[in-house]
Amino acid sequence: MYHQLSKVTGRLVAATNLQSPLFPVAPIALQRVDPPAIQYTTAHLSTVTEASACSAPGPKRLIPGTNIPYAPVNETIKKRQELFQKDNDLPIFLKGGPFDSILYRFTMLLCVVGLIGIGHTIYIHAVPRKQ
Repeated sequence: MYHQLSKVTGRLVAATNLQSPLFPVAPIALQRVDPPAIQYTTAHLSTVTEASACSAPGPKRLIPGTNIPYAPVNETIKKRQELFQKDNDLPIFLKGGPFDSILYRFTMLLCVVGLIGIGHTIYIHAVPRKQ
C-alpha cells in the first residue's frame, strides 16, 4: 500500500490515487567509481581575477561561491571590532563602556525584583491567611 501526506492534517494517510511502483523494479547495482582526488588551492583553481588582485593591497576576500569581493568595512565598525577584541580581562557584555555597565546592573536588578516577586507569589499561595 502507498502513503502520502495529507494536505489538511499533515499526517500520513493511504494514497487516494493509484500509484505504480517505480521501474525498473529490480535495482541496478551502482558502478564502482574512484573518489575524486582532493585538489588544494593552487593558482589555476583560484577564483580571484588578476585585475581585482592587483587593484588593492592585500588579499581580497570573496563571497563564497562567487567572484564578488565583500563590501569594504566601515571605519567605525573596525574601531568597534578592535574595542571588543582587546584583551583587557572584561567580559564581553561590559566592553562597551559605562553604558553597558549601567544596562547590566539594571538587568540584574530586574532579575532580583522578579525573583522576589516569584517568592512572594509562592508564599501567598502556600500559606493560608488567618481569619
